[in-house]
Amino acid sequence: MTNRPAGPPGGPGAPAGFDDGPVVAATGTVVITADRRADEQAVGLQRHGLRVLRAPVLGTVLETDEGPLRAVTDELIARPPAVLVANTGIGIRTWVEAAAAWGLGPGLAAALSGSTIVARGPKAVGALRRAGFEVAWRAPTEQMAEVVAHVLAGGVEGRRVAVQRHGEDWEVADRLRAAGAEVIEVPVYRWVVPADSEAAQDAIAQICDGLVDAVTFTSAPAVRHFVALAESLGVAGDLLGALNGSVLAACVGPVCAGAATEVGIDRPLVPEHWRLGALVRMVAEELVRRQTAVRAGHPTA
Repeated sequence: MTNRPAGPPGGPGAPAGFDDGPVVAATGTVVITADRRADEQAVGLQRHGLRVLRAPVLGTVLETDEGPLRAVTDELIARPPAVLVANTGIGIRTWVEAAAAWGLGPGLAAALSGSTIVARGPKAVGALRRAGFEVAWRAPTEQMAEVVAHVLAGGVEGRRVAVQRHGEDWEVADRLRAAGAEVIEVPVYRWVVPADSEAAQDAIAQICDGLVDAVTFTSAPAVRHFVALAESLGVAGDLLGALNGSVLAACVGPVCAGAATEVGIDRPLVPEHWRLGALVRMVAEELVRRQTAVRAGHPTA
């Protein structure tokens, strides 16, 4: 099956709550590697006149069906943590909703009422406050490395620290354990590789053939898996050559961009505000800038 556009250029207005500003009259083809919020991203890009190819390399699976999350919730209610590290808004919201569905909502609320709660970013803060929890501190840079440094600075030896896990961020728990903390990981969801990678393979082929203008990444694991898939196809060199040449590699934030540089993407672009709407607008504006430069006789990459 061939990878087809998500819809015609210039879609309807932006989804509710999705702010990417006034329409930019852009042209070109953009590959979306995300699975979560892919519809919003596609509509946003199409509003600006861009053609979209969906090529999800990772999906998310919620751990709410009486699996490890239930057992961890029971454990934290029985022995509350001194510190809770909240990573993502969707993770906190899903955990609270799952606990309520299991009849454990009051127990979880009571268990966390005496915990020092720290959050990575505003979405996690919003989810916590809506659930009735008080947030003691939020990372100004919205990066987990800063959250871990803050928690370590307060001392963790012998303390019980609950960490809402986000995909593959095992390093967070490892650093806290190395400092003497008893770490309880809260596995709300996990990354999974789609059973069918044909769409991603087709997108990689189109990038290598010069048929794509930009690729968007919204997570570090997605960057790594996208390049790993190209390696398995024997075209990693061609892919990286394109992403370091005429194809714009756009990352939603610095952690994602850091993963991009690690795998060989030299100059990934990151929006000033690390949000999906800002990413979409940056891509549209940058493609317009590049196309204008080409028409003026000044090719740029």
